[in-house]
Amino acid sequence: MLSISDHHQYLFLGKLTNSLSPEEDQELKELFARDKEAIKAYEDLLGQLPAEQVAGSFKHLNAPGFWKDISGEVHDQQRLHSQSQLRKTSVAVVLAAMVAIGAWWLLPAGRNAAGRNEAVNFAAFQTQPRSVELKLANGSTIDLSKVKGNLHQDQLILDNRDNSLNYQAAGESSAGDSAVGFNTISVPVTMDYKVNLPDGSEIWLNSASTLSFPSRFATGEREISITGEAYCRIAKHPEQPFIIHLPGNTVQVTGTEFNINTYDKGVVKVALVEGGANLLGAGGSAQPSVAGILRLNPGYQGISGNGRITQEPFDPKKVLSWRQGIFYFDGADLGDLSQVLARWFGIKTQLDEPVLADKKFVGALYKHRSLNSFLDNLKAISHINYYLDSHGVLHFTAAQ
Repeated sequence: MLSISDHHQYLFLGKLTNSLSPEEDQELKELFARDKEAIKAYEDLLGQLPAEQVAGSFKHLNAPGFWKDISGEVHDQQRLHSQSQLRKTSVAVVLAAMVAIGAWWLLPAGRNAAGRNEAVNFAAFQTQPRSVELKLANGSTIDLSKVKGNLHQDQLILDNRDNSLNYQAAGESSAGDSAVGFNTISVPVTMDYKVNLPDGSEIWLNSASTLSFPSRFATGEREISITGEAYCRIAKHPEQPFIIHLPGNTVQVTGTEFNINTYDKGVVKVALVEGGANLLGAGGSAQPSVAGILRLNPGYQGISGNGRITQEPFDPKKVLSWRQGIFYFDGADLGDLSQVLARWFGIKTQLDEPVLADKKFVGALYKHRSLNSFLDNLKAISHINYYLDSHGVLHFTAAQ
């Protein structure tokens, strides 16, 4: 295959799977119209795919005259670069997975797929809370999904609107103040929420996550606690370090942006986007030279688990795209997918046949698109059927 960009390779694979957006499809037509090498690269890609897959899923692309006079269809059009940037996928990785382990590319939900099941009303079986809850330091609670606007509750003045909360402590602070009362926001499955702290910091919470924060930060430091997943943009106040307590770990910063993920029990992941931060192990101190402390570098993810802290590069698309309601997976199995289905759709899953656990997938799951469509694509592409039992459990079984 010729040397071309990952984005062009992404467009090729999207064309093969009929999963490009109209804007991306137009972009690919323009590429073919001006660059014959791109056409050859696409044909080389076709040659690398197993013949049975090409003959089955991609047969319509091999019709005679498919490329004929394509330049006549080209029209000038503004490309939606930001969307394209978010959805790039490296075909080199995809092809390696498809050929080596028999993985399948799952189409984005909303595309046409063969073998549709009857639409399932998943919402009818979702019994867990569907409200963002704020538990105040005095023990009282507020349903932030229902109570909107300006509120004065206990020690806080709240402004809750547009799926985000601004707050400040009631009354004046004085020198030497300590943190006043801790409050906790709980974000349930299927939802997300943003909290704007009074120091200018911003915390985006993913589904099944919590944030505990004081009504007022102490004079010499800022401290909060997080479980689940959150994207943090911390305001720079070098004289007042920011401490985030995680299950078994601590993050220390002065001003930076990073993603925290503690979904997996016993594992903490901190992906640094910009700035600087220290990831401290259990019992670690604030001195960078002490064992159990990792100084993170931008573009790297610190991982703490099994008594060790390591650092490795991370793919921003895969780690950060949850904020756009997209979960990218590469070489994932049904167990991995089931975890995301539970968090984003509140659905419990079960594998009816153990052999299904060995199947691997490459693709994307969209939080705000039809789950039925995604599952129909799963069936059409990878021959995995599904059904919902009377208890609301989603079962995966081999398609007949």
